[in-house]
Amino acid sequence: MTKLDRIRTWWEERLPALLAEYDVPGAAVAMDLGGEVADHGAGVLNLSTGVEVDADTLFQIGSVTKVWTATLVMQLVDEGLVELDAPVRSRLPEFRIADESAASVITVRQPLSHTAGFEGDIFTDTGKDDDCVEKYVATLNDVPQLFPPGHLFSYNNAGYCVLGRLVEVVRGKPFGAWLRDHLFTPLGLTHAAHGADEAILHRAAVGHLPPSPGEPLQPAPVWSIAPSNSPAGSLLAMRPRDLLAFARMHLNDGTAGNGTVVLSEATAKAMREREAELPRLGVMGDAWGLGWEIFDGGSTGLIGQDGTTIGQSAFLRLVPEHDLVVVLLTNGGNTLGLYR
Repeated sequence: MTKLDRIRTWWEERLPALLAEYDVPGAAVAMDLGGEVADHGAGVLNLSTGVEVDADTLFQIGSVTKVWTATLVMQLVDEGLVELDAPVRSRLPEFRIADESAASVITVRQPLSHTAGFEGDIFTDTGKDDDCVEKYVATLNDVPQLFPPGHLFSYNNAGYCVLGRLVEVVRGKPFGAWLRDHLFTPLGLTHAAHGADEAILHRAAVGHLPPSPGEPLQPAPVWSIAPSNSPAGSLLAMRPRDLLAFARMHLNDGTAGNGTVVLSEATAKAMREREAELPRLGVMGDAWGLGWEIFDGGSTGLIGQDGTTIGQSAFLRLVPEHDLVVVLLTNGGNTLGLYR
């Protein structure tokens, strides 16, 4: 019996009990060890219907999307269409925030590493049309600057929406289209969706929330956050195996499992290098790269990203030293307890 065979058996025996222990309606988990893949699902995708989760169930991945957006930006860097240390305005002249002196010098590298310094917890809904990200970026003109660009780390959802708009402008197509053309298709993904209209074609999980603290979980009243925040993580959903394929490409230094070169080796490695150090608060990693969260704990280094949407949580961890990826996707309850 191989290591992955033992893990499959453990999942089959233990995952249902763990879901009950942590009040998680459903979860799907997957692992890639040296290119060998195992996946498993348990629980239900919707407490109202009782439909069971399986390994092909789509869950939202929330802010794990930021690594996808960062990858799309770095493809432009590979092609010589964007320079990391050039101002965002060099390719996105429309970029405006309240502090004009900051807006004029913020580089592409800084929002990638969450060091741009402007307020980032902004979730303005600008509709569902293809121009929603463009309209969102246009609302940032009065957003305050919290500290000088490049000086500190501050997690910035709005910064990733700006990056998403930058790629839209350079590529000449909306976020969902270039996500599919430049990542879904090259990676050979079959169970990935950008938004509810695509997710409904698959076995899709819904989030669950308590109506008030201490009450039983119920299906969330809406499926997703505003589409205008899609480059930061409001819409993307997939099964664990497809998220593994994306992570495997990064572990292979830019080459997908099917042999397609998605990023140059140097660029893929650069994304994992430390750009910003974080205080030890116990809620995030120890540093941030270009999209990747970096964890120093334990006997080996990890990179990854977590994501939370409306009643759904995602966890992605890569251990380059051991050629290992682990994915956990969930739809409510004490998901952090289950992850641990």
